[in-house]
This record gives sequence, C-alpha cells and structure tokens, in this order.
Amino acid sequence: MESTPELVGSSSAVDQWLTSSGSRWPGRKERDNVCYIAVDERFRIRTDDLIAKISADIEAGRIPFCVVANAGTVNTGAIDPLTAIREVADRFQLWMHVDGSYGAFAVLARSARKLFAGMEQADSIALDPHKWLYLPVDVGCVIYRDPEIARAAFAHEAEYTRMFGEEEDEAFVCWDYGPELSRRFRALKVWMLLKGVGLDCLSEAIENNLACARYLESMVRASDDFEMVAPVELSIFCFRHVPAQLKNKSPEAIDAFNERLLVALQRDGSSYLSNAALAGRFALRGCVLNYRTTLGDMEILLEDLRRVARSIPISG
Repeated sequence: MESTPELVGSSSAVDQWLTSSGSRWPGRKERDNVCYIAVDERFRIRTDDLIAKISADIEAGRIPFCVVANAGTVNTGAIDPLTAIREVADRFQLWMHVDGSYGAFAVLARSARKLFAGMEQADSIALDPHKWLYLPVDVGCVIYRDPEIARAAFAHEAEYTRMFGEEEDEAFVCWDYGPELSRRFRALKVWMLLKGVGLDCLSEAIENNLACARYLESMVRASDDFEMVAPVELSIFCFRHVPAQLKNKSPEAIDAFNERLLVALQRDGSSYLSNAALAGRFALRGCVLNYRTTLGDMEILLEDLRRVARSIPISG
C-alpha cells in the first residue's frame, strides 16, 4: 500500500505547549508533524530558518500546511515578525495561524500597537479573554479570516442539530464552527465586559500593565544584584537574582540559587513568580495581568526577593 504524505506544521522552538498539544489531537506523536523553528536573540521566529525547514520538508516528501506565529509567547512575551511570516506563508501556500492567547489583546494599548503589525493578515487567531481581558477562567476563542472554512471543517449534518431561521444570524449555531457540541455560554462574559467597561478602560488597564513590566525591567537593569534574561516586550519579565556572593560562580550555581529562591518566595507568600528556561538558563518569570497592579508592587517584588534570598545558602 502506498503511504500518505505526512502533513507538517511549523512553530517557534520556544513556545511549544499549545502547538504540540494541538498536534496530538488526531492521535499522532508530536514529533511526527510539528517542525520547531529557531529563534533570534529576542526569542522571535527566524524566518530564514522557517524557509529552510519548510523547503527541507518539501524535499523529504512531507506536506507543510501551516505556520503558527506568536503574538506574545508565554515564556517572554516575544512577538514574531508577523508580516514577514505572512510573506513566507504566501510563498509556500500555507495557513498562517497566530497564537495570541496571552498577548494579542495588548493591541488595544497605543504604546504596543505597532508591535502587532501583520497580525490582521492571519488566517486565524487564537485569543484567551480570561488572560488579558481580566475575565474569569475559562473563555477562549478562535477568529477566522473566512469563517466558512471553519464551517466546512466542523459542520454537522445530523438532522437534530439543524437550525432554521429566516435571517442568517437566526440559523447560526456555534457547533458548526468548532469541535464542541455542548458548551456553556462563555461569550456572555465578554459581551458584559465590553458593554459595562468598554474598550477605553481596557486600553488604559493594559497600558498600566505594560508600564509595570517596563518599570521592573528598568529597576533590574539599574541594580547590581539582578539581571534580565530576556528583554521585556509586553507584560512578562524574565530575570534572576545575582547577589555579590554569586558574581564569580558558575552559571549552574546561579541557576540552582534562583531555583531555590523561587520555591522560597512562593512559600513565603508575599509575592508570586513562576519560572522559564531560556537559552539553557533558569529564569524567574513574572507576568502582570491584573488591572490593580501598580508600579509600587514592582518595587515590593524586588524587596521581597532580596529579603527571602538572604536566608538561602549559596553553594557551588
């Protein structure tokens, strides 16, 4: 029997969870159909590597069909070169999907809007209003440039799912545009937010979150005991604590110290950070997604880290 050519999608090497999970829905192993693309010093997809790997897949008899670009990665908030990726997608006739789950709503902030140039050219965009629209979990969505493509993929033909109406919107049913048949009214939360709060207030809140992350970065760069591990693009900041006693220690010793510091900070309960692995190094990771967060909270965070760090022995 002649084998069927293998479908392959391309995605950033630093933001793998969503893409790899989605690729396994059909029951396939992730390595079979996801090609991870190298990133630059700002953790953005390198289009030269994207072109090279798509070309290699074609040469090997596989069929590239999709490229997933990021409008704010979950590790660092990096935004891929969306316009350039659109050009690559057009060149190879690929579907361009943008993962904007975390970051895309920052387009509402005037100071960040230019970073998202090209996002409007995507074939589909994933969004999570429960992240940067401040809504309770869970509410997510996918926006299609041409919704009829989604309908062609997901529409049901069963008689009991047919809807009748004289107007087009009367016959609209959500299960014709996605994998869920039964689901709760998630969209109500978004509608109420837009009606009750409005875009101007949301824009102001997002601007404040961006300012908090930039302020944290400025304090870290001005200090002699912290260092940034990645540049701040949106409201995510990745950094680490390097007190004087660690200045001449190995990178592994600095990683180990910051791992212990993270656990101690979480146990302390004063501030909360998560972690990220970037270019082989351990980083403390913070993400500002609360409209109540202030610049003062950023100062408190560094004070908490210094205080907690004094109780951690340094080894290595």
